[in-house]
Formats: sequence, structure tokens, C-alpha cells
Amino acid sequence: MATLAERIAQFHQTAEPRYDHGGHAGMRWVIDGNALAFAEHAGTLDPGMAARVTTLSREALARHGGGLDERQHLGRVRQCHGDLHLRNIVLIDDEPTLFDGVEFNDEIACVDVLYDLAFLLMDLLKRDLPVHANLLFNRYLDITHDLDGLSIVPLFLSCRAAIRAKISASAAALQPDVKSREAEELRGCAREYLAMAEGLIAPARPVFVAVGGLSGSGKSTLAARLAPQIGGAAPGAIVLRSDVIRKSLFDQRAEVRLGPEAYTGAVTDRVYGLMRDRASAALAAGYAAVADAVYTDPQKRAASAEVARRAGVPFIGLWLDVPAESLERRLAQRRGDASDATLDVLRQQLATEIGPLDWAHIDASREVVEIERIARDIVDDVEPR
Repeated sequence: MATLAERIAQFHQTAEPRYDHGGHAGMRWVIDGNALAFAEHAGTLDPGMAARVTTLSREALARHGGGLDERQHLGRVRQCHGDLHLRNIVLIDDEPTLFDGVEFNDEIACVDVLYDLAFLLMDLLKRDLPVHANLLFNRYLDITHDLDGLSIVPLFLSCRAAIRAKISASAAALQPDVKSREAEELRGCAREYLAMAEGLIAPARPVFVAVGGLSGSGKSTLAARLAPQIGGAAPGAIVLRSDVIRKSLFDQRAEVRLGPEAYTGAVTDRVYGLMRDRASAALAAGYAAVADAVYTDPQKRAASAEVARRAGVPFIGLWLDVPAESLERRLAQRRGDASDATLDVLRQQLATEIGPLDWAHIDASREVVEIERIARDIVDDVEPR
């Protein structure tokens, strides 16, 4: 999924901007088309649910119409794939390769890049692969930093599911025997997609979770496992990893090791500042945020909690405790990770006075599944319902 996200991000970044398509008008065309198809297939699709999906979609369009037009003006509408789901992606020499893009209809292909991505995210969610969808989404955002469109993503996802609902209903109607097993399966699929469209556009429950601990304590692993499960907005929380942000400041891939110039106090302050800014953007857009950083500085912990307070959402601080000898062993075994932490760095952290710590402590020497369960229970006690 990470490699696929990189391929899609590269494709979108090099695709031709199309200022004559997309925006508010483009999404209105999609929603109106879905509504007409819902009415045509009222015998298959529940009219009440279809009406709710259409109403919620139009309400979202009214809220975000200006943002859609602004993204169009900024060149975020491009000559995209247009049909970017799993059936149109293949592995060639172990490299994910996109194929069979829409080349015959600019209304379908010339869309907002996040709307293009939404088809694949929705497809992964439909196949009960939320972890894959969340990882793909976060890796894409790590590369593109396209947080301005986050608030519109639920509408994009819902419209993609609604399109699949109407296509499945149409396919069922075209079966030679409308009472056949194939026709009934297509009708069932159409109903599932419609229910999904309604669920994807439902209001979210933002929360800000910060995961701290010394290098090697398992922060990134826990953050990645928590993210798909929290916040309510699909495909899950936005993960903000300090190591990845630091690499992006130096225009380097996550796995590239940086020199000492990347670890000055000024750079570290900037990294944490960007984490807070991006968390604020995610929370304002209705998405939960999970920040993954060492957090030995009390001021940086307090500043993260302040982000949540200003956004009016719950803040949950999780601190991972691991014995020093275990941390040393983990760092010695680490390969191909975004973190550049060495044993010397760890020893400096161990000697640091971290001050009063009111975050929830978790014994992170346990099995990963148990750590996740404990963390999930802590979040469940605080996360709004």
C-alpha cells in the first residue's frame, strides 16, 4: 500500500491540471446523476435511504462548494485516472501499475485528485481492508501534504460508493434472467454500496491522540494500528509521524538517513510545530489525528494538548514504557525505518528529565496485540460517541 500510494501521488502530481472541469459544478453533476439513477432503480435501492444519501450529499456540497472551486483554481483538478479501483491496478515485476484509465470522458477523468483517490479508498473499505485504506491514505498525504481537501473526502467517498450502487443496480437489471442468482447478488451488492454511501458521509467524532515514548518503544507501530479504528471519518485517523515529517523537510524519502544538521533544536521545534499545524487541520476537517513522537519535552506535550483544547475535541496522551535493555535490542535490530535513532541517541533520551507526565502509561514490552487492546480501551473511555 505504501508503494502504491507513492505511485498514485506521483501520477497525480505530474498529471495535467484541468481548470475547465471539477469544482462545485463537477460534483453537482455526480450527485444529480446518482439521484436520477436511484429513482430509476427504486425497486432495488431503498427509496428512503437513497433520499437520505442525496440530501446529505447536497448539504455537503453546499458547505464545501467554495472549497471545491478553490481547489479547482489551485490546479487540484487534473487529468486523472477516473476509474481507480483495485481491478484497474496490477503488479508488474512487483511494482503496482495503474491501467485502464478513462480516456473517453473528461467529465469522469478530469476530477479532483482526492476524488480520484477516493474510489480506491472506498474499494478497500468495501473489501473490509480498513488498515490498507488508512495506510494508503496517510502515505499519500505524507507525500502530497494535501490537507486542504480533507473535509471534502467524506463526500468524495460517499459519492464513489453511490456510483457503485447505481452501477450494480443497473447491471442487475440487465441480466437475462432478473431472478437469477447473479442478478440477486448484484442487487444485494447495490444495497450494500448504498448503505455504505450513507455511512461514509455521516458526521465524524474527531479526537487527538499523541503517542510518546523513547526511541524503539513501538510508537509508530501502535499509531498505525490505532489510526484505522478511531475518529469515525473514513478511512480513519491522520497519522503524523515526526520522523517522516523531518525527512520531508529535507526532501528525502522516509528511509533515507539524515545527518546531524537535521537534528538541531530549531529543526526539531519546526517538526513539532508542523505536527501541531497538521493535527489542527485534520481536526478542523472532522478527522481524528494520531501524533507519533518522542515527546520528552513537557512544553511540546502541553502544546499538543492545547491543539485539542482549541479544536474542542478530546486529547489522549499515551506513553509507552519499555526497559532500557529492550529498547537497545530493538534499535540494534531495526532496518529500513524512518527513524534515525541510534544507541547514542537512546542513551541521551534515557538521561533526559521528562518532567511530570500525566499521560496514560502502557507497558510496551508486551505483545503488540495486547498493547493495541490496552490503548484502544483507553481511547474508548474518552472518545465521543
